[in-house]
Amino acid sequence: MCVAIFDFDGTIADSGPQILGSARATLERFGYQAPPEDRLRRFVGPPILTGITEVLGVPADRAEDFRDAYRAIYLQRMTEAVLYPGLPDLLQELTGAGWQLGVASSKREDLVRRILEAKGLVASFAVIAGSDMSERSAAKARVLDRALGLFSDLGVDASSAVMVGDRHHDVDGAAEHGLPTIFVTWGYGTPAEAEGAWAVAHTPDEVGRLLLTRGDCSG
Repeated sequence: MCVAIFDFDGTIADSGPQILGSARATLERFGYQAPPEDRLRRFVGPPILTGITEVLGVPADRAEDFRDAYRAIYLQRMTEAVLYPGLPDLLQELTGAGWQLGVASSKREDLVRRILEAKGLVASFAVIAGSDMSERSAAKARVLDRALGLFSDLGVDASSAVMVGDRHHDVDGAAEHGLPTIFVTWGYGTPAEAEGAWAVAHTPDEVGRLLLTRGDCSG
């Protein structure tokens, strides 16, 4: 069985404008100065509480209050995120070739599903995994563990799955499960974050070619 598991923010959808805009508004509300743009961009991708403390510099004892205020702003604009060009065609190509697809995101699982529903993509994915409501189970390795478990519940052996993502969290989390990663360059990661990836892809077409060369998945 051929399985590909996609990250969401920065891989399927360009959620950056909504995430970063919400972060700036929340920082202003709390009286904090926004970090430089190149640092702020690192807020897209990691678990939210990690991003709040390590990227935005919010003290740990205020992180959950900050998260709640951020979330209220983000919920109003999250479905404005746009899909990366070529992603819907890639998903259609892979499912047509017999691939089973999943999503593993550090974003809250219910929010990932809502955005995918708004974009008409829910049916493309057999499995949608994200963090729980507390967002404390958001590390990519833990989210991947949930995704693999959901595939198992469906009777799908995902032990040879390929991760597709744009941050080192994707590469590192997949490696903890012995899975290779295709690192995509159109997201929010830096070139150095591709270290340890099985391959690097600059376009969705390249992702498709890399995956489809792994063998016949139609059986």
